[in-house]
Amino acid sequence: MTAPIRVRLDQATRTAVSDRYEHTRGAVERTNCQIVLLADEGRHAQEIAWLVRRGPDQVRTVLHRFQAEARKAPGRALQVTPAWLAELERVIDLDPHTVDVPSPVWTTRLLSAYLQRVTGHTTGIETVRVHLHRLGYVCKRPTWSMKRKSTEHAGWVKNA
Repeated sequence: MTAPIRVRLDQATRTAVSDRYEHTRGAVERTNCQIVLLADEGRHAQEIAWLVRRGPDQVRTVLHRFQAEARKAPGRALQVTPAWLAELERVIDLDPHTVDVPSPVWTTRLLSAYLQRVTGHTTGIETVRVHLHRLGYVCKRPTWSMKRKSTEHAGWVKNA
């Protein structure tokens, strides 16, 4: 059996990788975290590959990438500037009209365009959605309602 790839994590890094393992929704990212944690226990690539049902070469690739990226937790961090995040937190509770956005409600697309215009930092709507979720907001699709029709027309009856 080949020698284990030496991955020795300090307590802070081990905690960060473990937290990421527990809280991520992505299967690939979760598996990558598990690979790093198993390697920290001193396990061989062959054994880790069997445990996570991946090939030994894939395990080695994840571990080498982890070591090369200055011991960051596996997975790409969402890149936003502090100014972008502060502006998002500021405007999310405001009416879009107060910041010259011609819409009655915020959408992730409108927020992305507004934040790009104000901060100069370009992000996708998925990044906006993820940061809204982290701030405790929920993104939903609008639903249609027949309530308006019934209040506008007093004699209107559904399926009449």
